[in-house]
This record gives sequence, structure tokens and C-alpha cells, in this order.
Amino acid sequence: MKKSQKEIISEVEFMPIIPRKGVVAFVSFTYDKKFRIQDCAIVTRPQGGYRLSFPIKTLNNGKTIQSIYPISKELGNFISDNVLKVYENFIKEKVKG
Repeated sequence: MKKSQKEIISEVEFMPIIPRKGVVAFVSFTYDKKFRIQDCAIVTRPQGGYRLSFPIKTLNNGKTIQSIYPISKELGNFISDNVLKVYENFIKEKVKG
């Protein structure tokens, strides 16, 4: 399928939380005006900065599985870079004012 437009991340919404086990917020966003991704965690990295953690589901037997995730490293990096850029700008604005 040929793409007629550049893929974009839009409608980024954050829910900051009291930090717990490195999680500082949850984020929802729209990918390429086609998919709405909800409840990704924004997690601090030990070396500084943040990473995006996609939602998991716990099955009745206690096993956890990822319910949605990028299937290529390139796509994962694209999504993380764009979502985290918006988050970091959000944090900078909160600190300023």
C-alpha cells in the first residue's frame, strides 16, 4: 500500500501520576490518523530521560502479554521520539509557569 502522506503522531494527551516504580505518567495518542493508542506508560530511564512502555494485559492465569506494540524498531523509535518530545515540552512548560 502506497502512502500518500507522512505518518504523524497527533492528539497526544497525558495523565501525570505520582511516580511509582519509574512510571511518571500515562499517555494516549493517535497514530497516522488511523489508530488511537491508549494507556502507554512514560517511564524514567536510570541513565536519564524517558522511555515509552506499551500496555500489557494480564490473563486469567496470571500471565501478562503485550496487547499492542510496534512491530519494528524503526516504528517504535518513531512513536517514542515523537510522543516523548511532546511530553518533554509539556514538562518544560509546567516548570516555567
